[in-house]
Amino acid sequence: MLNVTSHIAHPTSLTLRVLISHIEETLLNMKNPMDDFVDKLQEQIFKETKEVYGDEVFSRWQNQKFMGRMTNASCVGRLTGNCGDRMEIYLRISNDQVEEASFFTDGCGASVACGSVVAELATGKDLEEAARIGGDTVLMALGGLPEEEKHCAFLAAETLMAAIHQWMVARANPDKL
Repeated sequence: MLNVTSHIAHPTSLTLRVLISHIEETLLNMKNPMDDFVDKLQEQIFKETKEVYGDEVFSRWQNQKFMGRMTNASCVGRLTGNCGDRMEIYLRISNDQVEEASFFTDGCGASVACGSVVAELATGKDLEEAARIGGDTVLMALGGLPEEEKHCAFLAAETLMAAIHQWMVARANPDKL
């Protein structure tokens, strides 16, 4: 009598591992419809953001070059805008010149872009030049902002002024430096 079960191929553990590996790879390579939806939604958000704010604001929001709290700052300006956004400008000053500037904000993308512009424009300037950086200067550098976001430019410029003021007060009282 012929034993039927002896002729049926029994998978080995190696065959099972290969099969499981193939299934896992196939599942990983399958695009989830939700992933496609999220990718398309993100693309749409970025497109609309660029249309409303422009390429310069979008770029500074995405690439936050000057963002971060400076641990060895000579002075710091801290202000809170009417919208509730908090802005901090950090300056390292030597011989009345801004050697380095950075910013931190918990605010919106427009606040991030404005803080970035202020830090960039202040770096390398003497204090008198840095003190002339105003909200309009920031708006020009960004190519403008929507009306409801323009206050962010003035918040960043005023925070720079607060940092410079702190430096001047401390310099007038050297025991506080």
